[in-house]
Order: sequence, then C-alpha cells, then structure tokens
Amino acid sequence: MSHLTVENVSKTYASNTALYPINLALEQGELITLLGPSGCGKTTLLRIVAGFTAPSGGQVRLGGRDLTQLPAARRQMGMVFQAYSLFPNLSAEDNVRFGLKVRGVDKAASQQKLNRLFEMIGLSDMRQRFPHQLSGGQQQRVALARALAIEPQVLLLDEPLSALDAQVRLNLRDEIRRVQRETGTTTLFVTHDQEEALAISDRVAVMQQGRVAQLGTPEDIYCRPATPFVAEFVGTANCLDAVVTDPLRGLITVEGWAAPILVDAARPYPLGQRLKLYLRPEELRLGAEDAPGSLSGEVSDRRFLGSLTRLSVRVGPHILVTDLQGSAAGGFPLGTRVGVSFSPLAAQILAV
Repeated sequence: MSHLTVENVSKTYASNTALYPINLALEQGELITLLGPSGCGKTTLLRIVAGFTAPSGGQVRLGGRDLTQLPAARRQMGMVFQAYSLFPNLSAEDNVRFGLKVRGVDKAASQQKLNRLFEMIGLSDMRQRFPHQLSGGQQQRVALARALAIEPQVLLLDEPLSALDAQVRLNLRDEIRRVQRETGTTTLFVTHDQEEALAISDRVAVMQQGRVAQLGTPEDIYCRPATPFVAEFVGTANCLDAVVTDPLRGLITVEGWAAPILVDAARPYPLGQRLKLYLRPEELRLGAEDAPGSLSGEVSDRRFLGSLTRLSVRVGPHILVTDLQGSAAGGFPLGTRVGVSFSPLAAQILAV
C-alpha cells in the first residue's frame, strides 16, 4: 500500500473545472514534484492534500486512512509556503518551537529536537535572530525546520524557492533534497521551474489544464515525453513537423527537407502518419557542411551561457538550436556554413 494516495480527486468552481479526476500515489520517503505552468491545478491539488481546500470529488488517504473530511490541523502534514510565513515577533528558535509547544512536547525533548534541526539546516548560530535579521534563504530554512519539527508524515512544499535569488535558490534546492533524504519524509513539491523539478525529484507529475499529462522519473519526463506538451514544456526542444514515408525502413520526411530522415521510432507508425519530431539541443552535432548524412545549414545566432554556448542554425525554413560545451563553439562563428546531424535514437517521435 502506498503511503499517500490521491484517488479520483477533482475540483470544480461553478462552471470552471480546476482539477479533473486525478490519481497519484506516493511511496514512503518518496519526493514527487507537481510541475506545470500557472493555472494548471498543481497548487489546488496540493491544498486539497493539505486540507486547506475541499475537493469536489475523490479521496485523500494517508497510510490507508481516509483524510478527506479531516481539517488540516489533524492531517499530520507539514507545509512550507512560498512566502516564508514566519512569525515576525518570534526568534528563529521560537518559530521552530511553535508547533512543538502547541502539541505539548516537554522542554527537554523540544530542546533536543531544536538542536538537531538547526544543525541540519546549518543555522545553529542564528537561532536567536528574528526573521527580519535573516536573509530570504535563511528564513526559508527556518520555515523548513518548523515544518519538520512536528515530524510530519508528509511534507508539502508550495513553490518554496520562487522568491529567492538564483544562486540562493540553487543552494537551498540542494539543501531541501539533502534534508528530505536524511529525514526520509514523504514529500509533495510544487514548482513551475523545470530544472528544479528534474534535479530534486524521485518522480515528476507534469500537469496540464487540471490533468496529469505524464508521471515518471526525471529521466523519463525529459528523454521520453509522452505528449507534445510535455516535450515542449520540459527543457528546450527543437520541434519539427514530419510524415512517415517508409514505415518498414523507419524513414520520415521533415517539412522543408529534401532528403528523408532515418528515425527508428517511426517504425510503429503507418505510411502517411503525421508526426512531431523533437530533438534536444545537446543531441545535435555540428561538422563540415558536406559531411555524409548531415543537413546543410548556417549559424545564425550565438548565445554564451557560461558552461555552454547555444547556437542557432538555419536549416532550410527551420531554426535548430544546439548546445556546445566549453571552447567547442569557438569554431562556429556567425555565418559559418555547417552540417547538422543526429543519431536516429536521439529523436523523440510523437503522433499528431
């Protein structure tokens, strides 16, 4: 039996359906991320699990126990919000102690737990500071410790990093994952940031218009997208229209390209099937314009992104984006004629 289960949970506001019936199961100690654009229903689902919003249908179960009618305070869940939500008149230590005090935990046991939590979040020397004396990242660490202090069976994180600067966000993302693994707390994480979801999750549920478009490991979501929406929303992808011209040999014709392309994944599709061909930037290779099996193009744009350089190559009517590491991009200045190639196995094929 899964630790936390969402069974046919839906939510409707008047004539607007925010969530269609959704099923989701989290195993003990697992971290699942709800990923999607604004308005896709991810926060609504999180609030239903937390008990802040009543579902229109379905059930939420924890360890087999039906929580659907229980108020949030009785669900044994910890919540970390986007906006820290610390008590401004309490020190960091007293903020973390608050839930323990409400539950009547004795002072000795409470102090022992506080010592461990502040050491875990790396703020042992800032326990007596008030929220206004802490940075945004430090406040969010305190909020995380406060949620963990009550030893919740489930930790809920509602875009906890979105208000932070880029480097702080990156560091705290890694800290959240470390702490979650150390405590073994089952966690449901909400974000619209794709990199964040891929880096922190055991599994990712990509949401689209109130439905789960795909649930899988980060590798599945990125490398084997189930729908065009997932392929285009997660990461960067070159999207091309194609049609199957020889299903037995695995040949497809891409709009605007004279020569057919060999793609193994085209084999299950019938002759004439319309397809979407997705190629990740890192899967494209640049070489001499006349290299066998390559497509002729011209470098039309360059963007230096630190560890990599992103090149745009015009191939017929298409602009293909490719990422090159380090100094490899130095040999391809603007206007260079190049040959573009890729492995047949690198292409992701989805029917239209």
